[in-house]
Amino acid sequence: MKKTFLIIAFLIGGISLTKAQIQPDPAHWAYGLKRLTGNMYEIHLQCAIDDGWHIYAQKQTKDFIGTKTKIALYKTPRVIIIGTPVEIGKKDKFVAQEVNIINYEYAGKVDFVQKGTIKPDIKEIKGTITYQTCTHKECLPEKMISFTVPVQ
Repeated sequence: MKKTFLIIAFLIGGISLTKAQIQPDPAHWAYGLKRLTGNMYEIHLQCAIDDGWHIYAQKQTKDFIGTKTKIALYKTPRVIIIGTPVEIGKKDKFVAQEVNIINYEYAGKVDFVQKGTIKPDIKEIKGTITYQTCTHKECLPEKMISFTVPVQ
């Protein structure tokens, strides 16, 4: 009887621990394309971040220990990327006092804008975004998502 009780208690405790670890992603992404002139476009990768959370900027200090946001577009000769994605948003500087490390991060929202030329007959642009969502007390594991932006 004691053995059965311990097994049931262990299973219930294990299920409770598993449920406690599931955290919905606090970062919500939207994608779009803005035509500038001719074949010149801006690819917009917008991130809305839940209150209390942030994602990290693409460029960090040499001591940074989290996951920088990285935008990767699939290479194709019909899409020519110009430069690197520009971040539009309020970039905050956070100093982790206990380890004296500076992080650059975005809370609320940020728009990653990538310029490029898109030749005719391209139907969509694909890529990935690697990022990490954190509070100043905890971080979720690094995440990589795929995106597709239709070209019209």
